Amino acid sequence: MFRNTSRKLKTIVAISAIAVSGSVLAACSSSSTAGTNVEQGQSNNQLTQYTQAQPIPYFKWSLERQILIDAEVASAQGDQSTSFFFNFGVQDPILVCTSLGQAVPDSAQLSNPEQVVGNKQNKVLPSGDWTTLPQMEPFGIHTSPSSVGTYAICIINGKPVLQRAEESVHTVMAPAKWDEAKHQIVITGNPTTDVTTAPPASVTSGK
Repeated sequence: MFRNTSRKLKTIVAISAIAVSGSVLAACSSSSTAGTNVEQGQSNNQLTQYTQAQPIPYFKWSLERQILIDAEVASAQGDQSTSFFFNFGVQDPILVCTSLGQAVPDSAQLSNPEQVVGNKQNKVLPSGDWTTLPQMEPFGIHTSPSSVGTYAICIINGKPVLQRAEESVHTVMAPAKWDEAKHQIVITGNPTTDVTTAPPASVTSGK
């Protein structure tokens, strides 16, 4: 009789402890959720205040955007340029040449750098699962995204010669030379590509 009563008491105590623990956890969870909601609310209110008091600017035209457009056009058209090839740690260039367009990093890729795998055809992954893996370039190897190589086309003896440099390449879209006394690039002629530095009349007039 005493043993049964003792067991019952232990059972009641254990159940009570579990109930109390559950209540404490629920209270903590509720408190944490409430705190998160308050924090998110404050953050949203702050964002609304900033948006109203300090809205992001609106522009009809952007010089920074135009610079990138002009650079891409010059590269695509192969406008004449001058390229200076520098070895790291060496002040003077090891090569100066009339070139075409702008230098191109050899990490650039013509094809998509990634491919999707895991479909039903190749069955690389279980059905329904997908992932991406590096995709080989058409010439048979994977291009390294961390490569420091640069391609440039130099005009040597009247013929275009493809150059690849591991050192840095500085390209100027104009005739230029290296001043050995001052150790700097000197522009010697007019620009060889058109650049736009002001918005067209259709933008400024509001049409």
